[in-house]
Amino acid sequence: MIKIEIFTILEINTFALLILLLIFLNLKHQAKNYLLKQKLFTALLGLNALILILDTILWILDGKASMSVREVNLLLTTLYYILNPIPCLLWSLYANYLIFGDEEQTKRFIIPFSIPVLIHTVISLLSYSKGYFFFFDENNVYHRGNFFYLTVLICYFYLVYTFIYVIVQRKKIDRKTFVSIFLFAFPPFLGGLIQSLFYGIPLVWVCMSISVLIIFISIQNKQLYTDHLTGLFNRRQLDYYLQEKTRNNEKEKLLAGIMIDINFFKEINDLYGHDVGDQTLRYTGEILRKSLRSEDFVSRYGGDEFVIFIEVTNRTDLMNAVNRIKKNIEQFNLQRVIPFNIDLSIGYDIFDNKAGIKIQQFINNIDILMYAEKKNKKELMIFASPAATTATLGLFG
Repeated sequence: MIKIEIFTILEINTFALLILLLIFLNLKHQAKNYLLKQKLFTALLGLNALILILDTILWILDGKASMSVREVNLLLTTLYYILNPIPCLLWSLYANYLIFGDEEQTKRFIIPFSIPVLIHTVISLLSYSKGYFFFFDENNVYHRGNFFYLTVLICYFYLVYTFIYVIVQRKKIDRKTFVSIFLFAFPPFLGGLIQSLFYGIPLVWVCMSISVLIIFISIQNKQLYTDHLTGLFNRRQLDYYLQEKTRNNEKEKLLAGIMIDINFFKEINDLYGHDVGDQTLRYTGEILRKSLRSEDFVSRYGGDEFVIFIEVTNRTDLMNAVNRIKKNIEQFNLQRVIPFNIDLSIGYDIFDNKAGIKIQQFINNIDILMYAEKKNKKELMIFASPAATTATLGLFG
């Protein structure tokens, strides 16, 4: 056993608790926990803090010779062991929700995923008198029991399973979410390994606090800079991006903009409902993202409008990007995923930074070009047939 001074342990655990407290205070000022994802994260945060508090108390009481202290030690240590694998379980459920975004599916995982925790809880309760996980000697000093490593095994089961599952399902989540989930397991995995091999070095729950902080930072970034419905960048990030690009625009590269609007979006909402309208926005966002390079900037501008900025060497590069979008829209419509065709109006141009035009003027210009195409499409349909709009949408087959 490696002995660390109690004051060092207090400092380490206090530091971890302060991290969790700051996260909690930030969450408190945000929306209430309506979604399962929010509830799971809050529970993970709260349990981590409770275990840190129990861990601190148990280190303070360890070796204090008193019958009353001995009973307190037994009760608190039993509770400590019961709680140990639950944050890892919550993490597995939270990661499942992040991957699929389906509350019902995640809830179906709760019962089968909880079986190891339930078995562990029974053994923890029996350890109070049988010493399976822990026991205290005549000096009221804590010792690990013969089944201690079952706790480690169960915790690692959840961490390793989730780690592998996230890698297998990585194509279903965006890169930033994947990275944050991927990194989550490393701090507690390493901290738990060190603490299991060298008792007396309390690292695992401090490391878990660091992992919670990693996820929280990822959540904050996503809320601040991405559109919650489509997962694309939002207007805030668009402003930051354009400030950076117009200030440091490389001479050999041109900045091109594309403004996109979904035609007949009001009719889609009226005929099929807003859920289908939201799904149409998601599908459009996915098509735009797949049509462009990873370094291209794709954002939801508002309502059913999207704006894209790409760096090009000439106008041909811009036309190629627009043509890829049109081609991918056509291919999507052929699949009949939804009972109507997605139809887009597109305005695009290259931003001339030397002409003295402000970037907002440029956005207004490509917006005008986009609406000009929308107007032309409507006029052509009306000229062709009064029922052309309905036929284009495919609302009646």
